[in-house]
Amino acid sequence: MFEKAKWIWTDDTAALPNQYACFRKTITLDRKPSQAVCYISVDSDYVLYVNGSALSQGQFSDFAERKTYTEVNITRALRTGENVVAVLAYYRGRDFSTYQAGQPGLLVALHIDGQSVVSDHSWRARRSPAYRSGDMPVVTVQLAYTIEYDARQDDAWITRAYDDTGWPPARVIAGPVDGYWREVLPRPLPPCTVHPERAVTLVCQGDFLRAGEDGAVAEIMARDALVTRRQREVFAFQQEASPLYQYMIPQPGDALTTADSRAAELLPPDEGATGRFLLLDLGEEETGFLTFDIDAPAGTILEIAHGEHLDDGRVRMVIEGRNFADCFICADGRNRYTMPFRRLGARYLQVHISNFSQPVTIRYIGLKPVHYPASAVAPFLSNDSLANRVYAVGERTLRLCMHEHYEDCPWREQALYAGDGRNQALYGYYAFGNYDFAATSYDLLGRSLRDDYLLELCAPARVPVNIPTYSLQWITALAEHYLFSGDAILVNHYLVQMQAMLDSYSARFDRGTELYLPPEGEGMWYLYDWMDGLAGECPDITYGTRRDAAYNLLFHETLGKYAWLLEMMEEPGRAAVVRQQRTALGKAIMATFWDEDEGILASYWDNGRPYHYAEYIQILALNEHLVPADKILDQVDTLLGRQLWPITLYTLLYQALAFEQMGPQLRAVMARDIARYWEPMVLAGATSFWETVRGASDFGAGAGSLCHGWSALPVYYYKAWVLGIRPLDPGFSRFRVSPYPDRFFEAAGEVPTPAGPIHVQWRRGDQGLLLELRGPASLTPCIMPYPEAPIVSAWYNKQALDLASPHDIHASALYVE
Repeated sequence: MFEKAKWIWTDDTAALPNQYACFRKTITLDRKPSQAVCYISVDSDYVLYVNGSALSQGQFSDFAERKTYTEVNITRALRTGENVVAVLAYYRGRDFSTYQAGQPGLLVALHIDGQSVVSDHSWRARRSPAYRSGDMPVVTVQLAYTIEYDARQDDAWITRAYDDTGWPPARVIAGPVDGYWREVLPRPLPPCTVHPERAVTLVCQGDFLRAGEDGAVAEIMARDALVTRRQREVFAFQQEASPLYQYMIPQPGDALTTADSRAAELLPPDEGATGRFLLLDLGEEETGFLTFDIDAPAGTILEIAHGEHLDDGRVRMVIEGRNFADCFICADGRNRYTMPFRRLGARYLQVHISNFSQPVTIRYIGLKPVHYPASAVAPFLSNDSLANRVYAVGERTLRLCMHEHYEDCPWREQALYAGDGRNQALYGYYAFGNYDFAATSYDLLGRSLRDDYLLELCAPARVPVNIPTYSLQWITALAEHYLFSGDAILVNHYLVQMQAMLDSYSARFDRGTELYLPPEGEGMWYLYDWMDGLAGECPDITYGTRRDAAYNLLFHETLGKYAWLLEMMEEPGRAAVVRQQRTALGKAIMATFWDEDEGILASYWDNGRPYHYAEYIQILALNEHLVPADKILDQVDTLLGRQLWPITLYTLLYQALAFEQMGPQLRAVMARDIARYWEPMVLAGATSFWETVRGASDFGAGAGSLCHGWSALPVYYYKAWVLGIRPLDPGFSRFRVSPYPDRFFEAAGEVPTPAGPIHVQWRRGDQGLLLELRGPASLTPCIMPYPEAPIVSAWYNKQALDLASPHDIHASALYVE
C-alpha cells in the first residue's frame, strides 16, 4: 500500500528532538467514497484528522528502523468536494526507556475507491507554533519530555477552511523502505481505546503564592505556597447552587456544552495571591490523556501536576529530577484540549490557574481513560467479599499496566521489562488469556538483542543499564507462553537465538566452583530482588571474587525451561545435553552456597565465605528442587522463622510456584501471605497494587509506585490455586484440577484457554469438595487433589470424572522435575 509513498517531514530542524510538526493535504472528490482507508506510520507519534475531526492516534511502540503502520477507515469522514487530511506528528528524537531514537518521518497512503493519495512533496508541512519544541525538562528518563502548549498560537490548521498556501512543501526523505527505514509492517495489536471523560471530584481549593519562576514547571509548582479557601470564596455560585463537587462530576458520555449546569465559575485570585489552585480526585488509579474544557481570558495559565497520592497534603510532583507537571496557556474564550502524546498514570490532579483577571468557567478537568481492549473472563468470586475485592484490584492493576506492551507502572515509567513482563503475562493468562499481547511484548524484547547476547533492559529502547537475569527470565517466559497458549510460533522464531544466548552465558564458566559468572561490563546492574543486599550492590564483598546464588539459580531455572522447549520441539538429543548441564550446575550451587552452620543457602560466596541470607534464595532453591530431603526440614524451619531478608511482592511468584508443591504446611503459609500482603492494601483504599509493601514512601525519595503490574499475584493465586486450574500440556489440552480451598466455603470463576474458558465452581461438603467444571470438549481435565482438600465429586460438562485413580500431583513437566 505504500509503493509510491515517501517519508516526509518539515523542511527545517529535522534533527531537533521533541519536535511537533503539522502536515496537510487537500483532496478533491467528485462523490462521497464507498470505501476509504488511511495507512499511517510515523516516528514517533501522531494524531490523524480528516476535515477537522480526530479519527486515529497512537503509533505502535516500535523500533527506530523497523516501523509499523496503523490502518484507519476514514470513509465516513470524507465528503463530496474538498477534503483536508491533517496530521499532528511528534518526533521524540532522544533515547528513553520507552523509545529508541530514530529519524523524524511521516508515511501516509490513502486508498479511496481504488485511487491512491500518498505522502510526498505535494503535502504542506510546518513546525507546530502551539507546542514548544526542542530540549526541555523531562518527566522521567523513561517517559521523555514534559509538555508546554500555547492555545493562542493554534490557528485552527486542521479545518477545511484554513488556508495553508503560505506553508512550505514537505521535505521528501526516502521511499517506504529506502535508506534508514528497513521495514514497514502492520501493527501487531489493535490501538488502545480512548474512553469518555471519567468523573472527578474536588478535594480542596484555594490560592497559591509563587516563590519564583526558576526550573521546570513541576519544580515551580512544588515551591508554591497553598492557602486553602472555602468554596464560596473561590467560586461564584448562583443562589441555592449545589456544592462544587457536584458540578465537577460529568458522567461518562455526558455532553460538555456551554449550557452544562455542572460548569463552575472560578473567581480571580485575591490581592497578593498568584492564582487559584484546585486539587482533583479521579476516584481511583487511572491511565489516560489529560483533558480540559474551560472558558478563560487569553493568556490564562494552567499548570497541571499529576500523582498517585496526597501523602504530602498535595500531589508529589517533583522527585529527584522527575517532573510530573505540564503547562498550558489559554486562548480567549473556550479552550477544549486533550494532551495527545503521553498517557498519565494518576489518581490526583493538582491545577494551578493564574494570569487571569476575569472569571474562568470550568466545565471539566480530568482524564480520558486509555485502555488496551482486553476482554476478561468471569472473575474469581467466593463467599469472602474481601478476597473478591483483592482479585478485582489485581485484575485492574494488570489492565492499567498494559497498553501497547506490558508496562511496569503507568505513573513513573510505562516501560517494558522482561522481569516485570514475565509476572504480568503469567497473571494475565488467568484474567484475559492475553496470548497475542504477551507474544508481542516478548517479540519486542527478543528483537532488542545486543552484541553481548543480552537483551536491552527495556524494549524498544537503548538503555545504558542492563539487568542480566532479565535475559534469562525472557527465555523462561517464552516457555510459559508456549505452555499456556499452545502456540509455537514465537518459540520456533527464537529457538536459535535462545541457544546463542545460553551459549554466551555458559562461556562464563568458573572452573573453580563450576558456577557461572554474571556478564560484566559498564552499566551492569545485578538486581535480583528489591531488598538490601540483592538490589544491585552488596558493599561488604567484591564482584571479582564473589559468586552469586541468585544468578546461578535463575540460570538453573532457565536451562530447565529451555530443555523442556527442546523436548516439545522434538529435539531430545539437545535437550539431554542441556539437562546434563543443569544437573551439574545444581550440584555446584549446593556445594558452594549451602551453609551447614545456618542450614540454608547464602546469597553470595566470597573467597570461601558465605554471605547474606535471604528468603528469596531459599525459595528459588526449593522451586528448583535442589535441597536434599534430609536438609529441607531445617531449611524450611529457618525460612518460616522470618529472620532472613524478606521476599518482596515482585518475587513472591516463586514462593507460589515452590510452596504449591511442598505440602499442606507451606501451602497454608502461601495462603496467609496472600492475605498478609495484599488485604492491607485494599483495606487502606488501594485501587491498584503497590510496587512494594512500603507504598509511595519507598526508594528513599518517595518514588514508590502505587500501581505495579508485577504485584498482581493474587490474580494467579485465586485462579491457579483456589480454583485449581493449571495447564499440563501446551494450550491446556490436558489441564490439572487441584482446588485449594484456603479459608473459603465456596468459590467460582473462569480460566481462559485458547479453546475457550473453563468455568469452575466448587463448594465444601462434609467429606470434601464438590466440584463442577464446564469447558471446551477438546480439553481433558486431570483430577489431582491435595491431601488436605479431597475432592468427593467432580463433573466436567455434566460428565462424572473418575476419582478412584487421581493423577499424580507432580505431573506438570514444565514446573516440576
